[in-house]
Amino acid sequence: MKKIRGRDEEDERARNVKHKRPIVGYGVARVLDSGSPEMKRGDVVWGFTGWEEYSYITDTRYFPKGIDIYFENVGGELMDAVLLNMRRNGRIAMCGTISQYNLDQPYGVKNLSCIISKSIRMEGFVVLDYYEEHYTKFVELTRGYILDKKIVYMEDVAEGLENGPSALLGLFSGRNTGKQVVAVAHE
Repeated sequence: MKKIRGRDEEDERARNVKHKRPIVGYGVARVLDSGSPEMKRGDVVWGFTGWEEYSYITDTRYFPKGIDIYFENVGGELMDAVLLNMRRNGRIAMCGTISQYNLDQPYGVKNLSCIISKSIRMEGFVVLDYYEEHYTKFVELTRGYILDKKIVYMEDVAEGLENGPSALLGLFSGRNTGKQVVAVAHE
């Protein structure tokens, strides 16, 4: 995986978020097309990206067969774009709408009729509904995968309690990668 931008540029871009513009966030992406000799189609990159730029694209070349399964955790305009690109009988697991949490006027999703016309199944869930019954089994199953490096996770560690507020705010701007952790002491 290739890193695509440095930390100073990331912080500057995070401060310059504009309404109705792609939201810049730290993430992982697959290169669809590139004019750069450093990156070719199919490469996986990480760093600060305009991750919501696809909310404005309805060109089906990005999803030639449509989206079969989508895990929704963003909401807003991205949800509108996803609905347009869903495959017939597609499924959406609705877990969150982070782009809407701090808005005075939430975005009204406009393409809800796609749920009917494409026979999409959309279901909300809260992890705590499944926690008691499935958590122990989940830990047993995934522990081996993590130890064998079949599942790899990323942590973004902020050092010191004084950096806690900044780390929390970073969650809403997409500044973190993986699980955000605030280290207050090391063993």
